[in-house]
Amino acid sequence: MSDFLKKFLMEDTRRFASSGRFVALAAFGKHPGWDDHIEDLGLETESLNLAKLVLYVDGIGGQINSGAWEKLEPAQQLPGFEHVFVWQRSGQILIGRLWSSSDGKGRKRYPMVVCLHFMGLPLAWALKQALPVLSELEEGCVTTTSAEEVRSLLARKRAALREAVQLADGRGEYAPVSPDSLNKILSPGDQTRREGFLRLLYQVQSQLSGFAPGVFNPRSPPSSLRVQQIRVPRASSSPDQALLFWTRLFFVFVDQSVPLLLTLPLESEWLDVTVGEPESHEMFCLRATPKAVPLVSEVPYKLDDGFRAKANSFLQSFQRGEPIQLPDLKPAPEQMPNAAPSSKGRWLKWLGVGLILILGAVAAVFYAPRSAIQALVAGSASAKPEVHTPITSATPITNAQEEVATAVDKRAATKEKSDQDTLDEAARLAEEKRKSDAVAAAARLKAETEAAAKERDRQAAEAAAKEKEEQERQHAEAAAQEAARIAAEKKAAGQKTAELASLKAPSADQVVAKVDTTAAAIGDQPASTSTTVAASSASALNQLTNSIGMVLVLLPSGLWAGKYEVTQAEYVRVMKSNPSNGKWRSDRQPVEQVSWNEAVEFTRRLNELERASLPPGKAYSLPTAKQWREFAADQKFEDLPGGTAIRKDPSPVGSGPPNRFGLCDVLGNLWEWCLDDAQGDQKVLKGGAFNSNNYDRTLRPDAKSLSCGFRCVLGPVDAR
Repeated sequence: MSDFLKKFLMEDTRRFASSGRFVALAAFGKHPGWDDHIEDLGLETESLNLAKLVLYVDGIGGQINSGAWEKLEPAQQLPGFEHVFVWQRSGQILIGRLWSSSDGKGRKRYPMVVCLHFMGLPLAWALKQALPVLSELEEGCVTTTSAEEVRSLLARKRAALREAVQLADGRGEYAPVSPDSLNKILSPGDQTRREGFLRLLYQVQSQLSGFAPGVFNPRSPPSSLRVQQIRVPRASSSPDQALLFWTRLFFVFVDQSVPLLLTLPLESEWLDVTVGEPESHEMFCLRATPKAVPLVSEVPYKLDDGFRAKANSFLQSFQRGEPIQLPDLKPAPEQMPNAAPSSKGRWLKWLGVGLILILGAVAAVFYAPRSAIQALVAGSASAKPEVHTPITSATPITNAQEEVATAVDKRAATKEKSDQDTLDEAARLAEEKRKSDAVAAAARLKAETEAAAKERDRQAAEAAAKEKEEQERQHAEAAAQEAARIAAEKKAAGQKTAELASLKAPSADQVVAKVDTTAAAIGDQPASTSTTVAASSASALNQLTNSIGMVLVLLPSGLWAGKYEVTQAEYVRVMKSNPSNGKWRSDRQPVEQVSWNEAVEFTRRLNELERASLPPGKAYSLPTAKQWREFAADQKFEDLPGGTAIRKDPSPVGSGPPNRFGLCDVLGNLWEWCLDDAQGDQKVLKGGAFNSNNYDRTLRPDAKSLSCGFRCVLGPVDAR
C-alpha cells in the first residue's frame, strides 16, 4: 500500500489538540513575492505535505511538463485556474482554493494554492468557515507582491480560525443538505435532469463497486483497484450546497475510509469527483471543459425499466433526506437499440398481409349465392343494375370490400408511422454516436497524456541516473584530491605532529582545546605567521568524528559544525527510534519528519553520551540562525549542480559538493531547524529542501514535515 493511502487524512488528532478539534492553514505554489515556487508556509501536518505532492508537484506539475493542456483546442480548455476543492476521508477534511498566479519573474503556468486541514469538525461547519476565509486570502494575495504581507495575512487568518475552532460544537450531521437545495437539485418536474441522475447512478454503481462500504478494506486494498474519476453536473449555484450534496451522495456508494476529492471550477457548471489515490493524469480535469471530458449525465446509456424504477425510488428517498444505505440497483448491461427493419423486410411483410386479405375476399365470393354473383357481374355492365337478391345475401361481398379498403388505409398509415419512426431512430442513433465519439475522444486524449507522462518520467529517470553517475565521478575525483591534499598537509605538519607526539597522548578535551588555541592563534597573529600556523596545525585538526560517527568540521570562528545533516543511523543510535518517512534506503539517508522539540531532545541526549569527552563549557546544540549563515558560506542555489530544480525525495548526505568550509547539503536537501524563535509560537528553519528552493521558513516547534531535518553544532554553551 502507498504512503498516501496509509497516511493521508489519518492524523492522530491528539498530537495537535487535546479537544480533538484542530485546523491548520497552509499555502504553496506561485506568488510574485517569490522568484520561484514559494516556501512551504504552514505545512504542519503530513496530510498537507502529501496534498502538495499529489495535487501540485506530481499532479499539476505533471500535466504542465507533459504539455497535456496545451494540446487542447480553445473550446476544450479552461482559460485558467479558479477552483475550490474538498478532500475528505474518515472525518478529516482538506478545503482549498487555487487560482492563476505568477512568480516574481513573471512565469504564469503554475497556480497559487491555499489549503485548510480540519480535524474533529463536520463538513458543513468547516465549509461555512473555510469558503469566506479562502476567498479573502485569494483577494489579499492577489493585491500584494510582498512575501512578508502574505505571511502576515496567513498568520492572522490562522489565529482567527483556531479561535473559532475551539469554540465550535463538533457534533452534528457530517454533510447535511438543506431541504430547499435537495428539492431544487432533484426536482421531479425536470425530466432532463432526472434522466441525467439515472445515468449517473448507473455509472456510479458499476464504476465504484470496489470502493463500496463494507467492501473496501483500507488496510489491504486490492492492487487491481484503480482510482476512478466521474464528472457530474454542478447541481447547485451555491458552492457549499453543491459540495455537501455530492459528498453525501457519493458516500452512499463509497466507504468513508476512501479518499474522496471534489474539485469545483467556480465559474463553470460541473464538478469532478475523484475516488481513491489520484495520479498525475487525474488532474487533467482541472483545465479541461466538457468538450474534452464529458459529463457522465450526458453519456447515452439505455436503461431498462427495472433499473429506472429502483433508481427513481432511491432518488425519492434521498430527496426526502432519509438515511440511505447502499441501494441494490444492479444496473442492467447497456443495450443498443435494435436495427431498423430493411426496406425489403417491410415489403415482404405487407405482401403477406395483402395476400391474406385477397384470399378472404375470394372466399366470400365463393360462398355467396349465385344470384348475388350475377348481380355483381351485371353491376359492372350497367350503371343502374336491377338487383333482386335480398340484402342479406349480398353482405359478404360488401364486408370483403370494406376490409380490403380498410386494410389498405391501415397499411398506408402504418407505413407512414414506420417511416417516421425510422427517421426518429436514425436521429437518436446519430446523437448517441456523437456523444459516444466525444467519450472515446476524451479517453484517447487521456491515454495520450498518460503515455506522454510516462515517457517524461522515463527520460527524467535516465537524466537523473546520468547526473548521479557524473556526481559520483566528481565526488570520487574530489575525494582523491582531498586525500592528496591532506597527505601533503600532514607531511608539511610532521614537525608539529612529532612535537605533539612527544607529549602524552592527548585526550579528546585536549584535541579540541588545541584546535581552539590554534584558531585563536590564527586570529591574533599577523598574516604571514597565521598562514604558517594554519598549514602546520589547524588543517591537520580541522575535522573530528564523535562516538556515534558524526563528522564535525572546524570553522574559522572556532565553531564545530556537522559536516552532514544528521542521518537516520545517527538518530537511531541516540534516540532508539526512526520517525523518517523514507526509511533505510541507505545508512547515509538524512533523518526527516523530526520536530524542533525532537531535534533539541536529540542534542540533549547526545551531550549525555559524549559528556566524558566534551571540553568544559562546550556542548552540542542546534545552530542559531547567525551560526547557520556563517557555515552556509554565502552559498546559493544557483551554485548547486541541480540549480533550483525540485526533486521528489531528499538525497543521501554528501550527494552534493561541499561548500568552501567543507560542509555538504547546506542548501536544497532538507530544511534545517535553528534555535531561534520567530513570530508567535514559530521556530526558524533554514536552507530550503528537495521540494523548495527558498532560504527561510517557520514552523511550530511540534510540527513535523517530510522535508524537515537538522544539523548539529558543537560550541560554547553561552552561544546558544
